[in-house]
Amino acid sequence: MYLLPPFTRALMRRPAPNFAEGLTSSAHLGAPNYARALRQHDAYAQALRDCGLEVTILPPADRFPDGHFVEDPFVIFHDLAFHCRSGAPAREQEGESLKPQLAPLHIVEPPPAARIDGGDVLFCADRVLVGISARSNGAGYEAVRAALRSVKRDIRVEPVPFSGVLHLKSGLTELAPGILIRDPALKTDYDLSWAEVVDLPPEEGYAADVMPVNDTLFIAADCPKACEAASKHWDRIIALDLSEFVKMDGGLTCLSLRY
Repeated sequence: MYLLPPFTRALMRRPAPNFAEGLTSSAHLGAPNYARALRQHDAYAQALRDCGLEVTILPPADRFPDGHFVEDPFVIFHDLAFHCRSGAPAREQEGESLKPQLAPLHIVEPPPAARIDGGDVLFCADRVLVGISARSNGAGYEAVRAALRSVKRDIRVEPVPFSGVLHLKSGLTELAPGILIRDPALKTDYDLSWAEVVDLPPEEGYAADVMPVNDTLFIAADCPKACEAASKHWDRIIALDLSEFVKMDGGLTCLSLRY
C-alpha cells in the first residue's frame, strides 16, 4: 500500500524574469532561456491537468528567483503541511508566500535548528527517505520524521547522507514499488539493498528525478535508458523537456506541490 493518497491538486508558481539569478551548481550548462522556460512550465502544468489534477499557478515573485521550485518549502502528507526551512539562506522565506494557499491543511513549523528542503524528502511505497545534505541537516530530519509520525505513528522514516547532487531526489527516486532509479553522481553509504536499483548512464543522470502522479509517470524527455526502464512498470508515461530548469539544478518534482 502506498503511503501517499491519490493526488487531486497541484500548486505551482510562475518563474520570475530574474529566475536565472537563482542558486545553481550547473553553470557549466549555460544560462537558461526565460521564454523557453515559460513554455516548458506551461507544458508541465498542462500535463498535470491532463492527469485530472486541479492546478493553481501563483504569479512570479521577483524577490525569490528560485521561488518556482515550490516543492522545497513544504512537505505535504495527507492533511499535514510541514514548513521546511532551507539550509540556503536566500530561500528561507519562500514558504511564507505559499502558506495562504495551503491554509486548509494543518501547517507545522519546524524548530529553529531544523534545516531541510522538500527536495530531500522522498516518499517511497513503504518508507520515507530523508537526505542529509548541504540544505538539510540532522535536526531537519528529526523534525520531519516527528511531523510525519504525528499523522501515521508507524511510518518508516530513514536518514540518507549523500553527496554528488543537490537534493536526494535530484539523484534518486522510486520508479515503482521497491525499484529505485539513480544518477551515478549520487554517492551514499545508505544501504539500498532493500530495493532493486536502476543506475542510469551519466549523461541521463538528471532523469533519475521521476515523478509518479497516480497512474502516470512523468519522466525527463530524450533519455532512452530511463524511458526503457520506466516502460517496464508504467503503461502511461509523460516525457517532458525541462532543459532550462535543469540548468538551475531543477527537475520534475521541484516544480509543483502535489497533494
